[in-house]
Amino acid sequence: MIRYMLASAAFACSVWVGAAPANATADGYQYWGQFTFEGVTVPGGQLYHRIEGDGYHVDTDGANYASVGNLCDASVRFTYGNGARRINGNIHSGCSHVGQWKYKVNQNMPRGDACAELWVKNWRRLVARQCHYISP
Repeated sequence: MIRYMLASAAFACSVWVGAAPANATADGYQYWGQFTFEGVTVPGGQLYHRIEGDGYHVDTDGANYASVGNLCDASVRFTYGNGARRINGNIHSGCSHVGQWKYKVNQNMPRGDACAELWVKNWRRLVARQCHYISP
């Protein structure tokens, strides 16, 4: 009886695991504290990063930020394969305490870190970086 129960449980687990979807999504937050750059105080905040795909294939990559004060001329750079490839997001001209970027990538990217980097002042200062890892 016990042998039958164990076999049934093992079969149930294998069916459940085998039915898992093939695609993958990863998301996460990176917080940063206030700092000074070129005599200007950059307020603290959070960077959120979400990447969707399957194995090496990236379908979409997106990021947004929220800060306690304005960031000026903010932009996001998406990097892949430990920096081997990158996509520069558009610069949000002006100053705001929120910003969002999302891109349809639809291509294979190299194995390694897949990161969203938040920059200010027209690509002059890195504020925060949030990463995931791409693997098959």
